[in-house]
Amino acid sequence: MSKPRVLGGGEDAFRAILQHIENAQSRVEMHAFLWHDDETGNRLGKAVLRAAERGVKVLIHKDRVAAVYEHSGGNNQSFFHKRIRAVERFQAWCLAVGYNGKDRERRQRARQRPNPLVVDLLAHPNITVDHTRKRFDHSKLFIFDDSLLILGSMGIGDNHYNEWIDIMVAVDGAEHVTRLRQRMAGEVEFDRSRGIDFLVHSRRAHARRTCPMLQERLAIIDDARRSLVIEMAYLGDKRYTNALVRAVERGVDVTLVTGETANVLQSLNLATCDELLARTGAPDNLTIVLHPKVVHAKLVVADELHSDVGSANFTRLSHGVYDEVNLYADDADFARELRDHALSHCADGEVVKGQVSYRKLASRLERATVAFQARNGG
Repeated sequence: MSKPRVLGGGEDAFRAILQHIENAQSRVEMHAFLWHDDETGNRLGKAVLRAAERGVKVLIHKDRVAAVYEHSGGNNQSFFHKRIRAVERFQAWCLAVGYNGKDRERRQRARQRPNPLVVDLLAHPNITVDHTRKRFDHSKLFIFDDSLLILGSMGIGDNHYNEWIDIMVAVDGAEHVTRLRQRMAGEVEFDRSRGIDFLVHSRRAHARRTCPMLQERLAIIDDARRSLVIEMAYLGDKRYTNALVRAVERGVDVTLVTGETANVLQSLNLATCDELLARTGAPDNLTIVLHPKVVHAKLVVADELHSDVGSANFTRLSHGVYDEVNLYADDADFARELRDHALSHCADGEVVKGQVSYRKLASRLERATVAFQARNGG
């Protein structure tokens, strides 16, 4: 059975994805949450068009629920969603004010520019794009010729390519692609004994307000006995906070890497770090690193053997609201690669041991917003 491998993030991962699109023989399937109309987004779009022109069938799942983030982040240009609905315009304005300041020029740039490439993609007979519905699909997934899959945290855009810390991983083998499809359809249950399996939440396959992957991911943390290395974009779900406190209290060496800044939920992230330090007494076996860049990766490595990596955060939205896909693997070499990826960012970050400063009102508003979205979207 083939072993999973780490592609990294940014340029390294994007280069690998482009190469696999160029090499595809019959079929490419993509699940994209964010897709910006910028240099990176257009490079990928052109690669898809070239593949289609040589006969490759391309299926793109692009979720409209993410349009608000495309209209408010990066260059404010959405690749597919050029028509901004009133509710999206209001949400984008709120995000821009909250995180980017009252910058009139930025809001002006949010007016969507037409893109002939998008028109060509939508019109091509070999390309099918599902982009008009809110599917709540947060996964970042590429499948090539039904024999190779790539998944992780990286969206499509210049910020992911040039600025943010992301992680993508690859698994070869038609048997793994088949297994992933079965898991996404709810046809089979998660099985850690397989060595490689997929942690999945699917709104189509799972009952409303349920998320099997929550308990499966928490079990990885609760089963850790020596070490936990975590690099996580967004925090705030009390169930994960409690699991990390339990791990520290039973003597596990816990290292958490997250961003000092974030595009959303920044204050809630910092409040969670502060809570972890306060509840555990900031012992030597707890290390929290705040990185100056936006950390967008979502990975957990337990005891240098068990790995959990993909699109799901430590938030309520990732468990019961969004469709998510993570890879689970029991492989020491793969675990060490993921661990080293996370730890390599520690040197550029700040280790915090005392009180973490954050905006208390903002953290409460963010927590309330997530709770509202989880209740109404779940």
